[in-house]
Amino acid sequence: MGMSDTAEKGVSAGRGGMANALTVDVEGFVESNRQSFAIGEKYVDRAAEDREIERNTEVTLEVLAGAGTKATFFFLGRLAKALPGLVRRTAEAGHEIGCHNFEHLRVFGIEQKEFREKLGAAKKDLEAVSGQRVWGFRAPDFSITKASLWALDVLKELGFVYDSSIYPFGLHDVYGIKGAEPGLNKLANGLVEFPLSTTTVLGKRLPFGGGGYFRLYPVWLTRAFLRRENRAGNPGMFYIHPYEVGPVAPRVAPMSAYRRFRHYYHCAGRARLAQMLQGFRFVPAIEIVKERYGTEFA
Repeated sequence: MGMSDTAEKGVSAGRGGMANALTVDVEGFVESNRQSFAIGEKYVDRAAEDREIERNTEVTLEVLAGAGTKATFFFLGRLAKALPGLVRRTAEAGHEIGCHNFEHLRVFGIEQKEFREKLGAAKKDLEAVSGQRVWGFRAPDFSITKASLWALDVLKELGFVYDSSIYPFGLHDVYGIKGAEPGLNKLANGLVEFPLSTTTVLGKRLPFGGGGYFRLYPVWLTRAFLRRENRAGNPGMFYIHPYEVGPVAPRVAPMSAYRRFRHYYHCAGRARLAQMLQGFRFVPAIEIVKERYGTEFA
């Protein structure tokens, strides 16, 4: 993928202010949540899940086209074979194709050898289908934690240029690394880390900028946090899942009231996403990485 005209002019200071990364983690609702809570086998239907992914991703593409915005789509590697047409259409629309592991499994629960083999295959398959180089990786459930930092060296070995898996705060029970660098930074092995967005409130670092946080926070608050980070010179990393934008989110039962609220509140939120895009500049993550770190990644 060549650098866009926007990136060549300077994504951080071009028209409309600082550029922020807009990313989409392409996965189904059930596979996204199976490691978080019990989901009955009757809901595990790969064909239905793929139809869900395709429909919701198409709606997400429509929203972005309406806003004239390009993004990074982190596809599960399995989708290169299951939905090659969707991967290809996304690339042809001018979006960056990234990798979201081969399947939606947390990295800290995978053996290193298996992770390397399957991720290498996923990267190769996505590149073959999309016609793009796959520059970036995001771990399912942001599962590069202190227990799986070894994965960063695997990413470098496989030819990834940047990772966007680390949440630099320590309050979540699954992910996050307390004390991790909260801004775009280059790791000791040469890999670039583009962490998920956080901000400081009353001395505490809090997450914002996508997924469940975007659904649960009022839009004005997410926008205020992003504006605050931009004023401090920090590009935001915003993320969304297709089922949080499109119309299809399977209703799984039984589910506690807490889980129902947490996982369904403000899904089918195409209007919320469109509102979020107004007044900010969003670009694929690789454009910001390239501008910050230069032609070494061309």
